[in-house]
Amino acid sequence: MAASLISRTPVRFAIVLAAAMALLFGLGRVASRPQAPASPGRAPVAGAPQTYAQALQAIDQRLVGHRVLAEVQGGGWLLQDRIANDALARARLTGSFDDYAAAQAALDRGFASAPKGAGPHLTQAVVDFSLHRLARAEAALDAIDHYAVKAEPEIAWEASAMRGDVGFYRGDYAAALRAYGGRQAADESASFRMAVLQSKTGHVDEALAAIDRMERASRFPTAQGLANMALQRGALELQRGNWDRAAAHFARAERLFPGFWLAEAHSAQMLALTGHRAQAIARYEAIAARSDSPEVMDALAGLYRAQGDYPRSRAWADRAGQAWTGRLAQFPEAAYGHAVEHELAFGDPKRALDLALKDHAARPYGMTSIALAWAYLANNRPADALQALAPVQASPWVSAEQHVAAAQAHALLGESGAADAEQQKALAINPRALDPAGALIWFGHS
Repeated sequence: MAASLISRTPVRFAIVLAAAMALLFGLGRVASRPQAPASPGRAPVAGAPQTYAQALQAIDQRLVGHRVLAEVQGGGWLLQDRIANDALARARLTGSFDDYAAAQAALDRGFASAPKGAGPHLTQAVVDFSLHRLARAEAALDAIDHYAVKAEPEIAWEASAMRGDVGFYRGDYAAALRAYGGRQAADESASFRMAVLQSKTGHVDEALAAIDRMERASRFPTAQGLANMALQRGALELQRGNWDRAAAHFARAERLFPGFWLAEAHSAQMLALTGHRAQAIARYEAIAARSDSPEVMDALAGLYRAQGDYPRSRAWADRAGQAWTGRLAQFPEAAYGHAVEHELAFGDPKRALDLALKDHAARPYGMTSIALAWAYLANNRPADALQALAPVQASPWVSAEQHVAAAQAHALLGESGAADAEQQKALAINPRALDPAGALIWFGHS
């Protein structure tokens, strides 16, 4: 393996963190002065970036430095691996597909300069997984298994855990559990993965407890990391209809990491849900102006429609549609899921179904199956919707939305008894599952 003038240890840590975060964010709707629920309440470590702007500046400075080094040293693959991780970290902050493209470009350069049997395969697997390209991620993991020199323990562990991630998104939750369970007590990324798995299989309290343990055990808690944990807690509370607690966690994420557009979007959503719509619109528009997020644009379009302002709703929906078209052209697998939501809400039901079928083919797990069911319902195909939901209903996946979709399908088929039963199942999971305001939920839903 080629020698390097840079330390590889920080790169390994960045890869492991990025892989765990890919699992969380691959998954994709305020009360005044909410009080944050009980949590470990860790403070960010001194010396690390304390705000979104500082974090972005730090990444950009690293990118400049590493790119200069690559030019001076001839662009060896280890440096390109570091550049890819910098770009990936930036993508995690910004949500920009251009940052993912920069990561992939660096990886392409790295593989071009790597000797046979070496290269940035683990980072490639993380990027592919982040972009929902499961087959490509598996190919990169297979390459690690076939190294002439056995991969270092932490690389081998992360590759094994990522196979669990792939199993999760293929609906094989037992495989994910096996992959995560062995290291859960000693490994933060495994605990994080277990929390995600627990949250999707009906064990929300256990997932919240796992996140609390992670926060307490973190040796170097950063503002960004703590804010992400707060966002995850809020999403879990939103999942079971605890809007006040969700809002409090989202507000804490904002306080922990000021300027983080994603935390602000979650809080704006809670303003919309609780009737503070003018405030929510103002916040969303400010976020859209600097983040260029099509999901924020969709949220604005939905909110304006709820207000009865159809011209503004259409204008924002059109902007979002153009952005989703661009993302679908750039990284289609990564855009399918949210583009389905956009088409169901504002676009063409037939296009929604086409995208939902593609997303489900790429990742046949709970969320894509439920989205496919809604797409069938939008096309007046309730029997197909029930067929799409059948594997979910028979699996450990637990969400109110699967039962709401099933209730709608049964109702369209004239099966009122079955529809009522599914509604009751939904309400048992989330007492707000049938609340009309739920149409305004675009962030943190399951």
